[in-house]
Amino acid sequence: MQLQAIVEETAANSQQLAELTENFARTGQGLKADAERARVELMLRRTAVAQVDEEIAVASARLIQLLHVRPETTLIPQEPAVVPIELVAVDVPRTELLSTGLSNRPELAEARNLVCEAVNRYRREQWSPWLPSAILATSYTGFGGGQGSDLDDFGDRVDFDAVAFWEIRNLGFGERAARNRARAQMQQAEFEQIRRMDEVAREVVEGHAQVLARQRQISLAEQAVQSAVESYRLNVERIRDGQGLPIEVLQAIQALDQTRREYLRAVVAYNEAQFRLQRVLGWPVR
Repeated sequence: MQLQAIVEETAANSQQLAELTENFARTGQGLKADAERARVELMLRRTAVAQVDEEIAVASARLIQLLHVRPETTLIPQEPAVVPIELVAVDVPRTELLSTGLSNRPELAEARNLVCEAVNRYRREQWSPWLPSAILATSYTGFGGGQGSDLDDFGDRVDFDAVAFWEIRNLGFGERAARNRARAQMQQAEFEQIRRMDEVAREVVEGHAQVLARQRQISLAEQAVQSAVESYRLNVERIRDGQGLPIEVLQAIQALDQTRREYLRAVVAYNEAQFRLQRVLGWPVR
């Protein structure tokens, strides 16, 4: 909606410019070529308005598909302008952000658990030659006897068996190989945990830097818009005072359109950076 307002404002300014240059050319105060140039600019701005209308309709249709809303529905944004959002305060120290990211990211919790499991496996291999393996079993049946072919006096019989044994694999060489393998797996898990920690730290620092940089871009773009608005106003007043030609306002119109678009881009980029930083921190805000 904000982009639509920008192109409509530029089209309105171009319409005013086209009318002024046409009047100047009709009275002989201006050139017919200037009037045609202003008319071309007006057509281009009207085309931009039509393009934005198309983009809005397409975005509405795609959002309707995602939301499973009736296809004939038209979605209209409730807020006319995009404003900067602040999910993560920009003045938070970077060390605090790093601590939050390293403690909240789920992949780091997974890496810690994998390291713990690998350490426990290595400890089991260290003590496995000294710890017996046990087999416990139970059986239940009937038991009876007699003379000749006569079998009688049956009764229940329950047996419990317990067996403990020690195993030395390959005369001890297999035990050493198993310990080496478990130690290698433990080291791999530790290296993977460090790699993920470095990756998370890099993402947090990068995300915070983007938020700070894009916040400055918003401030600069806002100042540029203010200057462009003032430039357009002064140029229009100059034309009305008869101190120049209407075609001279064309550059001011184009600059105003460009700065408004740049401000919108800066705000959208800042909001994207805020969401990205929130994600790399592990979504601390619920």
